Amino acid sequence: MVAKIAANGSGPIRHSDEDSGGLAGRLLAAAALLVVLVYGGTLAWLLLSDDRLAGEPVVHVALAPEEPVAPESPAEEETQTPLAEITPDEQEPPEGDVADLSADEQALLDAARNLDGGGETEGEVRIVGAESVSGDGGEETGSEGEVIRLDPVPDPALVEQTADGPLPKISRDGRKPWQVYARPVPSGTQSDRRIALVVSGMGISESATAHAIKVLPPEVTLSFAPYGAGLQEWIARARAAGHEVLLELPMEPFGYPQNDPGPHTLLTGGNTDENISRLEWLMSRFTGYTGVMNYQGARFTTSASALTPVMGALGARGLLYVDNGASARSLAPELAEKAGMPAVQATRIVDPVQNPEVIATSLDTLEDVAREKGSAVGVASGFPVTVDALVQWAASLKDEGYVLVPVTAIATDN
Repeated sequence: MVAKIAANGSGPIRHSDEDSGGLAGRLLAAAALLVVLVYGGTLAWLLLSDDRLAGEPVVHVALAPEEPVAPESPAEEETQTPLAEITPDEQEPPEGDVADLSADEQALLDAARNLDGGGETEGEVRIVGAESVSGDGGEETGSEGEVIRLDPVPDPALVEQTADGPLPKISRDGRKPWQVYARPVPSGTQSDRRIALVVSGMGISESATAHAIKVLPPEVTLSFAPYGAGLQEWIARARAAGHEVLLELPMEPFGYPQNDPGPHTLLTGGNTDENISRLEWLMSRFTGYTGVMNYQGARFTTSASALTPVMGALGARGLLYVDNGASARSLAPELAEKAGMPAVQATRIVDPVQNPEVIATSLDTLEDVAREKGSAVGVASGFPVTVDALVQWAASLKDEGYVLVPVTAIATDN
């Protein structure tokens, strides 16, 4: 025990050992808390600071990307280059739902997916009556210096607005879509040995459609299926490149419904009102077409009772009818004449199979018929192998004494 004398002398004040030990403990605890605060604060600053190395020199190292390896073969290039990578001025509308496509259209889409997005033609294709027919659009100068340019569509005077969409009609002053939207033939173009080509199945595959618009001579007529996405944009692009266009009408084939051309197919079993309703839905998919062409329809085009009201409705709207020539028994040309509307029947399907020799033979046949009868019409699909064959063939027409014309020119001649 420790004793200390008070200042007033009253006596000693005594502190126990327990009081001294408590004071020392409190001092030790305070020191420990101070250490914790100092080290804890330092650690928190290191972890939470946005710039832990502020004030220190920092070197940022960026590794250069590897140089792309050039493909050793065209096939290798196709696997490495996505079809979607196209330049801004070649951008295309999105591809639509193709779940309801027929077997033929699905085959076209599958073939087009293997296409390299539309290459350049080597040099310019020269056709009688056109200075530049590379398919890239723009102005073209005819044989006598006249400028050929297709006007933007639609012409408001030729459009009837409906709940389904715009429908073609004859204007109040009597102008008809098949004439207004047609590609004009340059003055001075020879009147014999004329050949018209219609390339069908457009608008289903982005790549195949873009390729056809880009490389085919503008005298080639393009026929669009009603099921693609962004069809009006495709029509604008096709016409900007000089192509007149058609609308494809799905019609009942033999073997329906196992063989189904697609939604809103015109059917022999349907009543007139139903078929006209379907027809108007199909015609409202886009505007600016000169006429229609049957897609399949071997059964429908042989039924006078089913086809007659359809022809009457088409004629009343000022359209051209093109029979694709698939059925030798088609009544379409005969019924079109009775309806007072222009009609053209194809001479031959150019590519019944995807074989270069068959395509070449078909094109030789068109030349023979054009030489003997003055004109011929071929219908081809948009398969890349067919389109490229048509480009090469068209380049030789002038030297052979033939001229390529739009299909509306054949209707005018008739």
